[in-house]
Amino acid sequence: MKARCLCGVTQFEVQLRNHEVAACHCSMCRRQTAGPLMSIDVENINFIDQQHLSVFSSSEWGERGFCNMCGTFIFWRIKDHSFANINVFTLEHPPEDLNFNLEIYVDNQPSFYSFNNQTKKMTEAEVVALFNSNQ
Repeated sequence: MKARCLCGVTQFEVQLRNHEVAACHCSMCRRQTAGPLMSIDVENINFIDQQHLSVFSSSEWGERGFCNMCGTFIFWRIKDHSFANINVFTLEHPPEDLNFNLEIYVDNQPSFYSFNNQTKKMTEAEVVALFNSNQ
């Protein structure tokens, strides 16, 4: 699937792992996106043009990619590249059967917003334990 940043200079292709969308309520995602990050897991990211791609080391085990021209958040991935997800809104033609079914870092979510969807909810500790068990 083709994807790109807002200004179009950072272009890439991805293979989706599934059609399940997750929302992250952690403070880093909220600060970077001005709200919860809506993401989808991918098998790989093949950059067609990455001249304006910047990667920020956001934790001991994670990093975030963004376009340094327009600021679009593109991906979050484990530093060894064994797991990655992308901003679902970067997809040029998202599948029509996307399913929003997971919220993570729910214990970090501010009280002034909530979603109506029925989703699985995971706390920060549960997410960290999941990624630590996969390493």
